[in-house]
Amino acid sequence: MHRHVLPRFGNTPIGEISYMDIRKFVGDLKCSHKRKNNVLVPMRSVLKMAFLEEIIDQNPMDRVKNVKVTKPDIYPLSMEEVRLVLDNVSLRFKNFFIVAFFTGMRFGEMAALKWKHVDFRQGNIKVRETLVTGETGPPKTKKSVRDIRMLPPVVEALRNQMKVIMRKPDDYVFLNQYGKPVEPMPTNFHVWKPALKKAGLEPRSLYQTRHTFATLMLDAGEHPGWVQKMMGYETMQMIYEKYYSYIKNYERDEGSAFMKHVYSPVVEKKRS
Repeated sequence: MHRHVLPRFGNTPIGEISYMDIRKFVGDLKCSHKRKNNVLVPMRSVLKMAFLEEIIDQNPMDRVKNVKVTKPDIYPLSMEEVRLVLDNVSLRFKNFFIVAFFTGMRFGEMAALKWKHVDFRQGNIKVRETLVTGETGPPKTKKSVRDIRMLPPVVEALRNQMKVIMRKPDDYVFLNQYGKPVEPMPTNFHVWKPALKKAGLEPRSLYQTRHTFATLMLDAGEHPGWVQKMMGYETMQMIYEKYYSYIKNYERDEGSAFMKHVYSPVVEKKRS
């Protein structure tokens, strides 16, 4: 609202905002189609409320449809490429990326993660908050509130993180060099991209760590339902739509297939 809507309509009487005004506004936005649709969400709420309160005679948003969004291709890393990234990433962020690759957590969920939500006894990470644009709030959806099973490399990474970060219950697990919670843009430009370049890998978005988790697990033969639960997707359909080509005849539902067939062989190969 503050970045896009109010600069354009903040001084316009709400009854004078027309359908064509909104269409032109959407067309002039310099952002992705997905972001444009997100911008329309609060506009719909405001104009609907104005219509129901009879402040306006008709709601121009009733005729404004969302912009068509093309689903982006996923560009995950193989297990060998994950190893290359971890070998070349800044040491300060190595534990962060181990957790990202092997939990499938969203960046905001990792940025908001506090030690009180890491349960070593039960072997779970409790996703209860997300941190977006400096504000902490509930996770993206109801299904996003979840307990994530910690695979062995995640347990090791978090125990290593305990050695460098103060462990009070309300302390954040991952901090930047200024002692503040990690942020996506600086992490992307100053950590993720340099690591990919140093590893000799093609550029891809930071979000691909999440896709990498899903494809590694499914390709190893893990149960799609377990992957859905770990990632916090609302439905199984989302797993099938995004990762259908990676789904095999699953064997287990707790991460052991990945550890046996993918993670351990790469680790042993590296040691030898």
